[in-house]
Amino acid sequence: MTDDSNLYDLLDEYGLDNEDFGFRAAWCEGLTSEETARRLRADLDSAYVSSLGELMHKEGDSDFDEGALLIGPAGFWTMILQLNGLDCTRYSALEALSAGAGRAVGIGWSANGDERLIYAADGRVLVSMDFTFPEDRSGPDRQALDPYMEGLVLAYEEGAEVEESIDAALTLIGRITGHPIDRGWIEADHTFYVIPRNAWAFQS
Repeated sequence: MTDDSNLYDLLDEYGLDNEDFGFRAAWCEGLTSEETARRLRADLDSAYVSSLGELMHKEGDSDFDEGALLIGPAGFWTMILQLNGLDCTRYSALEALSAGAGRAVGIGWSANGDERLIYAADGRVLVSMDFTFPEDRSGPDRQALDPYMEGLVLAYEEGAEVEESIDAALTLIGRITGHPIDRGWIEADHTFYVIPRNAWAFQS
């Protein structure tokens, strides 16, 4: 069994770091799964309860349509695992998820890199950071993540593995939310939704 403290290995064990798609996930504070889906412009009528394992078996090696999401509670936060597509890490989506004095954080990477962690509060993105090169930040509050970064090695340095930075970034998210991604969440039943094609057209 993989040690849950090694978060990247946990994702890899469940096939969540897709070699073509990469990985996309987000967390939002204080919203139900249904409200989270609504703010992400998902089709609420597409909802049904399933586990990730059941979905992957049903879809055949995770061949999901674009816009597929699995949404479920994670402590006082709600986690969004995007099974295909990029919607949950859009700036506009994270702004919507954090609107009304809430917070949201998104993480993503692809086979070609593009390692990005985005933090939003009260309807606006505060900082977007390349978590393999943490000096590369943009946004109105570039130090917003600093209180959560103590002791974490985010830099992808010569001789290090990019997976180490991914693991540190996921640990950082766990510090923000109080509930890092873990085996329990991955194996539990959550709600599957689909975001209609072009629902976020022309949105960043």
